[in-house]
Amino acid sequence: MKQAFRISLALLLLCALALPVSAAPQNARAAALSWLQKEENTQFDYTQTDYPDSLADWTAFTLAQCGVQPDARYKDYLTAVVQNSLETLYPSDVARLVLAAKAIGSSPQNIGGRDLLAALRSVDYASQIYVSSLAFPLLAMDFDASFPFTDSDRAPLLEALCAAQQPDGGFPYCTEDQGYGISSDCDTTAMAVQALAPYREKDETVRGVLDRALDYLKAQQFESGAFGTAVFGTPSGESTAQVILALCALGLDPANPEFCKNGVSPVDALEAYLSEAGGGLNYAGAEDPLTTYQIAQALEAYRRLQAGEPTLFTFTGAPGPSEPGTQAPQPETPTGEQPASPVEIPKTGGAAPAAAAGLTCLAAAVLLGRRRHV
Repeated sequence: MKQAFRISLALLLLCALALPVSAAPQNARAAALSWLQKEENTQFDYTQTDYPDSLADWTAFTLAQCGVQPDARYKDYLTAVVQNSLETLYPSDVARLVLAAKAIGSSPQNIGGRDLLAALRSVDYASQIYVSSLAFPLLAMDFDASFPFTDSDRAPLLEALCAAQQPDGGFPYCTEDQGYGISSDCDTTAMAVQALAPYREKDETVRGVLDRALDYLKAQQFESGAFGTAVFGTPSGESTAQVILALCALGLDPANPEFCKNGVSPVDALEAYLSEAGGGLNYAGAEDPLTTYQIAQALEAYRRLQAGEPTLFTFTGAPGPSEPGTQAPQPETPTGEQPASPVEIPKTGGAAPAAAAGLTCLAAAVLLGRRRHV
């Protein structure tokens, strides 16, 4: 009888401890996905097809990778954008479109008769000065095992990306001084880590680069458990999301004490950047699609890590057909970028659920009651 009681109590305590790690983040994930599906929130203009809208592309990719059908208009928009602007796109643009196209179930090799994979292969990566023009193409090449890329295609990317690392272990937005100096950036470093992660066990040079990058990222963590970028010098949801993505890409649990500050993990800290409606809060404290899709990506990556599933930047199948207006799983409780720059870089806190607190109190009460009656 005593043994059965001890087992029951242990299980109860385990449940209480597990809830803050799993239920709360996935509740937040569902809220963010739901927010992204509402046209009044995103306000994407699918009739403007002269140049791709990075926010629309990343939102479609994010929803699809989370198993949710993106807006039905996106597929035709994607075709028109590729037909109208492929020759003017930068490597990060092409990579983003490859990721979005494949995620929604289209063939990147035939988007309106254009081959995005061939365009990605034709880039001279040794001449690229923006780290995103190296990181995202590498992520795109590795997204689907069926893509016809070879080690020779990847070699220039790996070499250039590793060479971009700074002495402090971080990666800069740009490897050439454009009047602002060259300094490491938390967001860019996290993106480089995501791209290099699959090569950690295959390449000793890459392993060393990743180890130094992790040391740099740890040094950027704020007391709140969140991360921030050097541009603003303050923590943000975008930076925190990117670091979570980087850790999950390496198979490292961001809730591990190694990545906590004052007992708060980056996953816990991320929830402070979601509004009650599920929208991601940017630097100005306003909801926007950019912050929201990055938070959703991070929480999906964390869900996959916990479930032992492939990383976010691994294609496992497009979402199946759904009825118009299908929404993302709802939370249990409420909780047009212009081509002004030659490259687009997605910029990159929390309380335990009441249920967990209740279970913990119940376990304590049972234990206290048991001791009084021994």
